[in-house]
Amino acid sequence: MLSGASVMSNRAEIDRCLDALQAQLPRLRGDEDADFDFLAFQVEADRIRAGAASEDLEHIRGRLQAMLEQAGLIPSDAEAERRR
Repeated sequence: MLSGASVMSNRAEIDRCLDALQAQLPRLRGDEDADFDFLAFQVEADRIRAGAASEDLEHIRGRLQAMLEQAGLIPSDAEAERRR
């Protein structure tokens, strides 16, 4: 996936890393047979978080959640509420 684990200097660099990770997500909505490597995704997400300043962690968390929701890999908060 992404290469190297270095400290990211600003939000724009973090967003570039998140954009690259998002580009690798499969479009699984409606494709039950598709394979997704959650472990590889988690490794890259952890690498991004490790290189970020503490004030950027909430931004990263939100972006990661949104990309997984948009790919249909996790339910959105609204979908989760409807299921309750």
